[in-house]
Amino acid sequence: MDWELTGNTQSLKSIFKAAENLASRYDERVGAVRSWDKMINKKESITDTKKNFLVIIDSMCNLDLLFYAGDHTSNQKLIDIATSHAHFVLRSIVREDYSTFHLVNVDPRDGAIKCQRTHQGYSDSSCWSRGQAWAILGFTQAYIWTKDLIFLRAAINISDYFLARLSSTTHTHPFVPVWDFDAPPETPPLRDTSAGMIAANGLALLHQILNNDSKYMANALRIAKETIDLSLSSDKAKLSLGDDGELEVESGTWDGILMNATANNNENAVVMYSNHGLLVYADYYFLEFGNKLMRMGLI
Repeated sequence: MDWELTGNTQSLKSIFKAAENLASRYDERVGAVRSWDKMINKKESITDTKKNFLVIIDSMCNLDLLFYAGDHTSNQKLIDIATSHAHFVLRSIVREDYSTFHLVNVDPRDGAIKCQRTHQGYSDSSCWSRGQAWAILGFTQAYIWTKDLIFLRAAINISDYFLARLSSTTHTHPFVPVWDFDAPPETPPLRDTSAGMIAANGLALLHQILNNDSKYMANALRIAKETIDLSLSSDKAKLSLGDDGELEVESGTWDGILMNATANNNENAVVMYSNHGLLVYADYYFLEFGNKLMRMGLI
């Protein structure tokens, strides 16, 4: 980020402001940060924020912002909010077998769970692969900041579940995850490269936490290799120098680095997006994984 690279204090102020805005959605009665104000699909509509409080598994990867800002300003409140939210997600969204729901809806008046859904996955009882990946990365980051062994155990068990599901598949490139581990088999399989790359980042961090003596880096590298082999876009972006001296991207069909991403293939989704070539999570975490490998001296 700009602050760490250049020392630009304005960028640091932006981080603090973003963290404060996120923290403003925290509800002490629930012990969590509200993710969505509403959830609407073809099956149900949840819109009343006085009676509903929606939290999604993706939110685990927002906590890094709160921890970072809290650490840099000695703001214990931000750190406490992030820690409380992580505990809430662990007990409300992570199942006993360490698979995950996508979201939970609780009554903010008493904290009672009203329903648990897999909003972008196959079904409410299934394991949506990107949700599982968010959990791997999020709980690993939570442990890094807090050193709470509860979060480390969660990260390890959630990771082991993810890797076991990858290993149990029989199609080619099994470490490029299918979009939902419990969706009916398809030929060819419907994948989600974003799930793989998010998970790879979490596994790399877990490897470092465990003193570089673990199975997790080997599996992270296998995810990256199989993703490149199967899903690297053949359409390359070309830069040219424009008349004004500015770099321009030449026109073409290029959209993203990785293909085979699936944003939302739930049958009740208002709009279904599957097997497409531009999903920001896939490309961002692909590049971030490369950066991690460079920082670790592996490439």
